[in-house]
This record gives sequence, structure tokens and C-alpha cells, in this order.
Amino acid sequence: MGIGSKLVAPWSKGLPRRWVLLGTLLPDLIDKPLYYGMALFTGRHGADLGLVSGTRTFGHTALFLLILSLIAILRSSKPLAALAVGVMTHLLLDNWVEHYFMGKVGADHLALFFPFLGFHFPVMPYGTFSEHLFSFNSSFFLGAEILGAALLGWDYWKRKHHPEILNTVRGRWKLRRRRKLRFRLASVKPNR
Repeated sequence: MGIGSKLVAPWSKGLPRRWVLLGTLLPDLIDKPLYYGMALFTGRHGADLGLVSGTRTFGHTALFLLILSLIAILRSSKPLAALAVGVMTHLLLDNWVEHYFMGKVGADHLALFFPFLGFHFPVMPYGTFSEHLFSFNSSFFLGAEILGAALLGWDYWKRKHHPEILNTVRGRWKLRRRRKLRFRLASVKPNR
């Protein structure tokens, strides 16, 4: 959420922030419950489930992003546009940054370009939810989560203290202007 919202900050001005933040999570909020719900209901995992064979399915597709963006444009909806912007960052971070920094290549693009690379999604490499959860124990994921949390904390602090910061800056600016004015008045010699 923190990294995604910072990535799109220049392009999301005027869009509701909470919808951008929701968009950064939306693909996972769709796909993870879908996969784990089906796995729990059927007792099957991975390829045995058929089309929904992992946690990167419909919500992780460029087609989903395109449809969401088109609806936002057609309805002139700022909340939907903010969702689309957030989803875009999620797809970017999942599909490209992870590949370049983690060295993963290939299978996750099946979800991004679904159905153009075939009518299937990447197969879940973990047998259980706990295996999936503990796979995030790498220094890359931990560092990214800490950075994201720090960015969210910084934004929260700035928004909460924004009036105080502005008043302090304005007060210092006014004080500096008064000092300059006094200095100018003191340096001007009256003509007699």
C-alpha cells in the first residue's frame, strides 16, 4: 500500500486516497479468498482445482485493469479511477519488480496476460496457506513491507500534523519578512 500509493502520487492528485489504497490491495482481496475458499471447499490444491489454480487469477490480469479503467472513464468516477490506479501499482509490483529483484521469471505473466497466453493461470507452488504465508520471510519482502509501512506512517503523520507544520512554516516566514523589513527600515537614513 505504501510503496504503491507513493508510486502513483503524481498521477493520483484529486483522486480519493482511500480508494487508491484499496486498489493497491484489490487483486489480492479478489484472488486469495477465491483460491483458498475453493481449496477449502473442494479439498484440492494447485492444478487440481482447474482454472483457479493459484492466488494470481482474475484480479491480477491486465484485462481486469482495462475493464476497471474503462468503467471509470465511462462513468467519470473518481473512486473507480483511484481503484484502477491502485490496481495498476499492484500489478506492476507483482509482475515486474518481483521478477527483477527476486529473479522470478515467467509463470506470473500467465495471470497478467490472461487469456492471451492461454486459458490458464499460474499454479500455486505452495500446498497450504501457512507455507504461502511463511514464503514471505525473505529479506526482500520484509524490507519492502517495512518500507511500505514507514511510507504509510509518514503520510499519516503529515496529514495529521499538516496544519501545525503549515502554521510553523508560515510563522517562520512571516518572522523572517518582519526582520528583513526592520533591517531595511533601520538602514534607511532619513533625508533632511
